[in-house]
Amino acid sequence: MQLSPELHRGGKPLTLLVAPLNLTLSESANVPFARTTLPSEETSLGSARMSLFAWTRGPHWRWSLSGLIVVFALGLGHRHLWGQGTAAEGTQKSASPVQQVIVRREAVQLLPPEGYRVRLALQASKAIDLVAPVDGMVRVISARQGDSVREKTEVIRLDDTRQQLVVKRAEARLKGAQLEKQQADAAKSALAEAHLEEAQAELALATYDAEQAVVRAPFGGTIERLLVVEGEFVKAGQRLARLVDPVQLQVEAPVDRANSPSGSSLEILVEGSAVPARVAALLPLEDRFAAVSQLVESPAQALLIVDNAGAKLRPGQTVQSLLLPRDPVTPVSAAAVGNQPDGTRRVQVLRDGVVRNLPVQVHGRAGGDAVYVSGRFGAGDEVIVSTTRELADGTPLRALTSLESASGTKSAPDSNAKKKPTTTNSGF
Repeated sequence: MQLSPELHRGGKPLTLLVAPLNLTLSESANVPFARTTLPSEETSLGSARMSLFAWTRGPHWRWSLSGLIVVFALGLGHRHLWGQGTAAEGTQKSASPVQQVIVRREAVQLLPPEGYRVRLALQASKAIDLVAPVDGMVRVISARQGDSVREKTEVIRLDDTRQQLVVKRAEARLKGAQLEKQQADAAKSALAEAHLEEAQAELALATYDAEQAVVRAPFGGTIERLLVVEGEFVKAGQRLARLVDPVQLQVEAPVDRANSPSGSSLEILVEGSAVPARVAALLPLEDRFAAVSQLVESPAQALLIVDNAGAKLRPGQTVQSLLLPRDPVTPVSAAAVGNQPDGTRRVQVLRDGVVRNLPVQVHGRAGGDAVYVSGRFGAGDEVIVSTTRELADGTPLRALTSLESASGTKSAPDSNAKKKPTTTNSGF
């Protein structure tokens, strides 16, 4: 297989032409490593073939690791180390020592974020359905959808013609009872008093029935939805409208029980904007959040309260829990996760022969010393777990050949020498 990828740095192309390379690992090595070279010169090698003995860690219950003990070189210099002769011939016109770095890598096993997504939306903490108290026809709708209403404000009036007639009849009977009371002598006074009380009760009952035809707001709020139109006949108990109080909103979302006790505060995303919320209660996890249990050790469902006194938010707006990933998820060694200057987390990946700093969101443990992270990973990325020297973002790497090693490569100081497995490199 002929390999000749080009890496560019400082405007100088670097052609990778590799010679045969045989590598072995001692049985004590339990993770894959890659040996990398960091040259200070640009290198041009003759055509050759590279044979690498890949060693892969045994099957892992969550993901597989892939890595090679490979020597890479950085295209950083400005002079040729080798002339135009082939690497097999070993012809060298000029040479400068290159530095080596051991890179421990892991292959990514990407899990799509769609498997963790659940639609969440803000809801009013205080909401009620206005229903018809009696059978009747909708005569007047006084408040429209989206209107703000005060407590006891009339929202809908049913046809109350019959009720009003009953009220008039009761009022007439009350007047007759009052006259009877005035004209009654001592012998009939008690009977007249009873008639008067009966008339008063009938009027009160008729007035109450007439009032039932009017549907009022039990508290101040907003008419979120109207469910009937004028002229529609409705039955007692039928829903007419929905009234909400938007001052306080809520949403139920998955959280990590260990980090979100009742009464604590956290942030949620409301249509992309960070909004503070308070954990009012912890509830058992519903089936729709079952996938979240893969990301945290102690998942729970939290009732989150959002203060909306400024009326900047509206019920129905989409909410995203920071616990739910938006990008592909993969398990990585905890040692691979580092901090960026702004305090966010990142991992380094080897992508198309170049080191890249990739911002990630850390979720929960994946077993052992691994954690789940989400970020904009690519299918061919390899996560860099550790290196024997710092690699900057954008650093291009190439495999170091056996001829380069034999020509006098110089190893960089290995700060982790005590931690890396013993290796035996044939051809170095």
